[in-house]
Amino acid sequence: MAYRRIHNKGPYQQDEYEAGGTITPGMLCAINSSGNVIAHDVAEIQCPVVIAAEDALQGNEVSDDYSSGNTTTVLVPSKGTILNVLVKLGEACSIGDTLCSAGDGTFIKVEAATSGTLNSGALVEATEAFTALAADTLKACRVL
Repeated sequence: MAYRRIHNKGPYQQDEYEAGGTITPGMLCAINSSGNVIAHDVAEIQCPVVIAAEDALQGNEVSDDYSSGNTTTVLVPSKGTILNVLVKLGEACSIGDTLCSAGDGTFIKVEAATSGTLNSGALVEATEAFTALAADTLKACRVL
């Protein structure tokens, strides 16, 4: 399914930051010490869910990246909100599978209950099943 928006349904807060690098809508983001938004760069670690949104006010779509220095719109969703997030290539999930940070702005499937990821604040749950992805792809997920 081709998505036209990052937000599907549910409450969220919208913020804007200057991009500290290339940001793709649907990426898990972090705010660096300079106050810039960057792709979340540490895998399987506790962090808030902050997702880059499309820049619709400039006529851009989910396929249009933000360049470094551009004002970037991010969504800080409430638990239960469904967003289209960027899932890493090669991932395959069933409905209800849990995903966490891959360390490059994308999400990966949580494979083992023994990993520290189950305490992470950046967990989302697949709301649709999908087979191994050929590229980083937007998929609908519920914020846990």
